[in-house]
Amino acid sequence: CWYCGCKLPEKGWHADHMDAIYRFGGKSEKPQNDVIENIVPACAPCNLFKSVFGIEEFRREIECQTERARKTSVNFRTAERFGLIKTNSKPVLFWFENQIATNQ
Repeated sequence: CWYCGCKLPEKGWHADHMDAIYRFGGKSEKPQNDVIENIVPACAPCNLFKSVFGIEEFRREIECQTERARKTSVNFRTAERFGLIKTNSKPVLFWFENQIATNQ
């Protein structure tokens, strides 16, 4: 996956537009983004969560997940309280960003 780095299955992975095209009712709001250079392989969970977010919006949404889970999930809070979950505040780096940094 271009975002999380998991190995993609032979079937069931998604072709994601990094910069969204916003399809509504069969119409694209940003047809200029519907080009092969803007399409990357993604796992279904990343692509479905990313939805129409841009990369930075997607990153911010991922960064919010720990606090959201802490506020809304008794299961998360319990697991955290018993030391089963440890959180950190490291920045979200996508797989493709790690690849770029490694190859420089």
